[in-house]
Amino acid sequence: MASNSTHPHRRMSGAHKLIAIAAFGALAAAAGCTSATSGTSGKVAGSGSSPTVTVASKGTVGAVLSDAQGTTLYRYTPDTPGVSVCTGGCATSWPPLTLPAGVTKPVAGPGVTNLGTTKRADGSLQVTYMGMPLYRFVGDTSRTDATGQGLGGTWYVLKASASTPATPAAPTTTPASHGSGNAY
Repeated sequence: MASNSTHPHRRMSGAHKLIAIAAFGALAAAAGCTSATSGTSGKVAGSGSSPTVTVASKGTVGAVLSDAQGTTLYRYTPDTPGVSVCTGGCATSWPPLTLPAGVTKPVAGPGVTNLGTTKRADGSLQVTYMGMPLYRFVGDTSRTDATGQGLGGTWYVLKASASTPATPAAPTTTPASHGSGNAY
């Protein structure tokens, strides 16, 4: 009998299967986050799987709300509770954090409370924090980025300990290169 290393139909070890499953999940997650109304991960949020919103530490702004992949989440100050006004080109640059079709509740990670949803004009459910719609920024290219902080004086990260996203917190870090350093 031929050894596993030369047999064309060899079986994968348990470790190789886990790596293959993880790689497939990462590819599915990446593919699912390419449009403004995509889901938050390859897994179905709200079904007891990975959290929709977590807390992650970003070097320039500290501990902030992030999506399941660790991407920084933002609040847009022209929005009002339960109403997103970021559509069209705005939503292309600032993709809303939405739930996959059929999922109605976001999953909160450790230290995250006050999550909800609001219905967008396209019918998708956008995740909210304390009633305010959440967004990502296409300029954030790594998990440690928070380059949208303070942009245009209207986009702000959400501090994990903020009492309300509607009131700016005192600057707690060196201001980001793109904004005032205020965080909600």
